[in-house]
Amino acid sequence: MAAAAAPAPTAADVALEKPKIDPSKDLWQNITANVKDAGSEQVDQNVLIVGSRGSGKSTLVSRMLGSSSSAAPKPTTALEYSYGKREERNTTQIAHFWELAQGNELAALSDVVLSPEAIHTVVVCIVLDCGDLTSMWDTLTYWLKRIDRRLQDIFARMKAKNSSTPDKMLQRHRRRIGEDHPDLAALRLTGLPVVIIASRMDMLKEDTMKTKTLMRSLRYVAHVYGASLIVTSAQQEREASKLRALLNHHIFGVPFEQRLTQMDYEKGGLLVPCGKDSFSDIGIPTPTSAPGFKPSGDAELDKWKAPFDEAFPPKVVKERSHIDDEFVALLFDADKGAAEPAVDAMLKQKEEELELYRKSAAKKSAQLASASENATTTAQS
Repeated sequence: MAAAAAPAPTAADVALEKPKIDPSKDLWQNITANVKDAGSEQVDQNVLIVGSRGSGKSTLVSRMLGSSSSAAPKPTTALEYSYGKREERNTTQIAHFWELAQGNELAALSDVVLSPEAIHTVVVCIVLDCGDLTSMWDTLTYWLKRIDRRLQDIFARMKAKNSSTPDKMLQRHRRRIGEDHPDLAALRLTGLPVVIIASRMDMLKEDTMKTKTLMRSLRYVAHVYGASLIVTSAQQEREASKLRALLNHHIFGVPFEQRLTQMDYEKGGLLVPCGKDSFSDIGIPTPTSAPGFKPSGDAELDKWKAPFDEAFPPKVVKERSHIDDEFVALLFDADKGAAEPAVDAMLKQKEEELELYRKSAAKKSAQLASASENATTTAQS
């Protein structure tokens, strides 16, 4: 299996920063401002990005990290790691991006991020490809149900140790939806923030009825799981900026501008934050008698899967065993660590990068504190 790659820290990430001098302020104001910055609190957030092959997951990460390059990102090989920082007053927010390659085939590696220790810091992005509608439904429901199962397993272990984290996470999810939302009791809340991203919307063909079925189906599934939904294109800056706004809200807690909410795809894209939709607004699924429909066993979702499959007949795929999950489980046990040295090396490198950053910040803090003390001594004498 290919090693999960982490980019080497750049000079800007680890270099000591010089004190910032504002000519409009006096010595004491400058010292106070710099010492306050140096003593900032660090907040870590993990972002797991999964979904269809070739759907634009790497482009999404690149955009969030501020890359302006127009070159296509290199294909992801397994579970790749990168991180970005955001300064907000006296808080340094670090987002750890984990991008999973190969569609659903290496799904067990997602347990590296969805771990009991970090689960309360995770945001999941499920990226779908509007250029491959025949596999969209299966990809989306696969990941939602896999995440749900993983959360249930983690929560069971936590509750056995009398942890209050599961209840707090579920309560947080209910608050995001709205305690007075009329559909709250019917939703399948996991406790985890999930953003469903249908990318490459420019690939959609102009078929009004099919497109309407697609949008209503996506809205229904997203609403059932208490997830946010956006149908977008990275190639259109206006749409890309909406995606950044939604992700900044979920990852960094930046207030979301409600004016960006878009419920009508025909007016340009679709952006539905969690809790802003309802079953009454979505409507009921169109009755269908499509021949050969294969129910999934989930009666509620199958009501929408039937018209979706009629509009976008699923690909005929050879029967597959669960060898992928079993194989990956041999390579990595989320509770014991990696069996493959390359994966262990990646995780070690991540820890070393963060430790290097923390030491750099600590040294900077000490230097500025010393500067403040010297300035005080000088002023007194």
